[in-house]
Amino acid sequence: MTLDGRGSGAGEVTSPTAREPDGSGPAPLGLRERKREETRRRIIRAARAGCLAVGMEHLTIDMIARDADISPRSFFNYFSNKEAAIAGVVPGTVQTLTADELDRLPTDLVDAVVTIVIAVLGRQVDSEHGDLRREVFARYPQLLDELRPIWKASVQSATMSVAELLRQRGVAADRSGIVAPTLVAMCVAVVRSMLSTGALDSVDVPREIGAVVDALRSTVDVINGNT
Repeated sequence: MTLDGRGSGAGEVTSPTAREPDGSGPAPLGLRERKREETRRRIIRAARAGCLAVGMEHLTIDMIARDADISPRSFFNYFSNKEAAIAGVVPGTVQTLTADELDRLPTDLVDAVVTIVIAVLGRQVDSEHGDLRREVFARYPQLLDELRPIWKASVQSATMSVAELLRQRGVAADRSGIVAPTLVAMCVAVVRSMLSTGALDSVDVPREIGAVVDALRSTVDVINGNT
């Protein structure tokens, strides 16, 4: 089986940040967690709006805290610095896809691989306030550096999920340790480029997967030659 076979369109993969005890799906957030999430989103919105209004170099944590209606001390319960808040880094444990999520991936292998990468990366990056986020990353592409540590762990997680997908579908199963990292690296490069230029509305919205797939197919022949 080659990697360029066309199949169904992009599938939908849930991106839970918490799971039920049996791992079957996302666990509902309690009141405290919901309030914390609402506060975190207010901080991100205030940080991005402030960044665009006065410039990142002039934006202070006091300004962000004031606009988010929190104390400056409370800011550090959510983010380590203003850059992390502007980037919208979502803390939490990086998870591989569950067996159920793998089963619900698109039948087209390229679509499936890209879906995995976007789903895993999307768990770590805030996707609220799309217009603000696009403009901020386009103006300050260096903010992608804030995502680097989390993305490194996410790439490892995505690679594990892709390797399992290849084994399940019998594609280069004996060399999944080589092929999986190559595929994931290509996907990540495209996602980073689209995110930094503002071309990608949100890294975890299924309708955006097609744009990444189109960019990936032009290089997938390299992998086909080795499978």
